This record gives sequence, structure tokens and C-alpha cells, in this order.
Amino acid sequence: MAKTEPDLAKWYGIKPWYYEKLANQVIDNLRKNNMDGMYIPTAKEARTKIFEMIEKEVPEGGVISWGGSVTLINLGILFDLQKAGKWKCINPFEDIVTPEEIHVARHWMLTEGALDKTIKKWRAALHADLYLTSTNAITLKGMLVNSDGYGNRIAAMMFGPKKVYVVAGCNKIVRDLDDAFVRVRNVVAPQLVRMMGGEPKNKDEEQWYPPCSRLGRCGGEPKILKNCGHKNRACGMTTIIDQPHIPNRIFVILIGEDLGF
Repeated sequence: MAKTEPDLAKWYGIKPWYYEKLANQVIDNLRKNNMDGMYIPTAKEARTKIFEMIEKEVPEGGVISWGGSVTLINLGILFDLQKAGKWKCINPFEDIVTPEEIHVARHWMLTEGALDKTIKKWRAALHADLYLTSTNAITLKGMLVNSDGYGNRIAAMMFGPKKVYVVAGCNKIVRDLDDAFVRVRNVVAPQLVRMMGGEPKNKDEEQWYPPCSRLGRCGGEPKILKNCGHKNRACGMTTIIDQPHIPNRIFVILIGEDLGF
């Protein structure tokens, strides 16, 4: 009897099914928490849909800005916005990016004055009509958990811009706050620090690198929020957004793929 090829389609469809179930649970709880959201199956669909939403949300000449996000880079939506020429885009990283880097530079090696210029843009972003970002983790109960070094991204998420789009792959959905803190410090922070700084070029540079960039995990104990104490750690400020008072200001777009860190 001839062997038949396995039907791989049914296996490939399991993860999207699972992600949609998770996303729907999160979105239901976001709505209970004074936020809103939607699920989009693929990154390709999300790139088109988000641009269409922005066209309706922000009038021509309006102001759009964003936080550091590998997810947004993955999608390509930031390039679409700037290329469109319809809006005033505050790119907070244009003074600290080199062509060889992804989207941020090692902040201890910036050219003179670059950080001051960037901070001015971070402040200007608080007055934007729309702010785009991702999230480090989102719980099944619809709570957004994020850590920052400077705090510009989490500040804009909490207050300032008229509208906030939080764009995230379903890989960032976690069970509860304990799992969220572990994810932020054991998954997000090591990759972020590695991306920003690469590897030390010499012994003198090693002092600038948090332990997670070497270990691939937190140098402290995330479950009890014990940190490594390093001055350049990426998790110096941590916030939980669980029920903001301004209804539907935060709109979460969950995508049925693994995106970002």
C-alpha cells in the first residue's frame, strides 16, 4: 500500500487557532478594563489594517510618534507612515541611529548632544495625536506590563498622546502578573540589551553591560522583583496598566504570530 503524504495543513493551523482563542480572552478583559482591542491573524494583514486605521484616526498634518519597538520594526509600519508624508512624524531615534544598527544605539556611546535631542523628542511625543508602541507582556486579564530604562515609552502609554495603539504578537500573552514580570526580565530585557549594545569590544566596555546581556536571563530574581542593580539595566522602571480612567484611549492590536521580543 502506497504511503500518503501527511496533511501538514491541519498542524500548521493549530497555533493560529490557539492564538486567536487567547487573544479573544484578552480582548474581552481589555474591554472590562476601559480599553479596547482587536485580533488580526497575520503580520501582513496587520500592516495594511493598522495603516488604514491610522488614516481614519489621525487627520492629515496630525502628529504621530512611537516608542522603541522591534514589533513595529518587524511590521514595517513605521516606514509606511514616514513615507506617506501625510502626518508630522516624530521619530525619537533619528539622532541616535546609525545605518548599521536596528533602531537604537548604545546610549553610553552617543555623539555629544544626541541624547538631549532625543529627550526633547520624547517630550514632544507626549503631545502626539497618536502614539504607537508594543508591550513587553499582556496578561489574560488584560493588564499591560512594561519596563523601560528612560521611561519615555511607558510615560506616553499612561498619559499624554490622545490615542495609543499597542501592537503585539500573541507570543507576549502571559497567564498573570508573576509570569509577566518573569517574561519582561528573562525574555525581553536580555534580548533588548544585546540588541542595543552587542558585545563589549574590550575589557573597559564590560562595565557598561548588565548581566542579562551575558547570561541570557535576568541577573536577579524576577519572581520577587529582585534586580541585578546594574545602572544600565533595561528594566529600571516597570508599570502595570490595568484600568485607565480615559475610556478606550488605549487600543490593543493582537497579531496571531510571534513578533518582537
